[in-house]
Amino acid sequence: MDLGIVVALYLTGLGMIVAETMLPGITIGVIGLALMATSVYFGFRHHWAIGTTQLAVALGVTPLCFYVALRKLTLKASLEGGVPSALDGSDALGREGEAQTDLRPAGIVLIDGKKIDVVTSGEPVDKGRRVRVVQVEGNRIVVRAI
Repeated sequence: MDLGIVVALYLTGLGMIVAETMLPGITIGVIGLALMATSVYFGFRHHWAIGTTQLAVALGVTPLCFYVALRKLTLKASLEGGVPSALDGSDALGREGEAQTDLRPAGIVLIDGKKIDVVTSGEPVDKGRRVRVVQVEGNRIVVRAI
């Protein structure tokens, strides 16, 4: 096999493995791995130095690409600004706050410095508007624009 074809197979396979880290699925990576393996085989048949170099790069780059893909797919443990918390139902009624997001009808409101997950009784409320807690049912807090 011509050396140009061996190099083209290798670079195509390497590109497909790198693309796998950015695209969903596994097919592209498997095809890329097969192209690289074929290229390494023919690289050794052409000259031992070419095959050894290809194998060394493959053994370095492929695990690195899979590591990057796994890091990208893992769930982030922390949320910016913390997790919305609930108010104590007994004293939440009548409290006022400011909508941190558009309430369509659910969203987040800042009450007493705490981000609270709330709903409206159906009407949309724009971000930044003042709201008042009008109903508390368990952990469901209903607000209305003031």
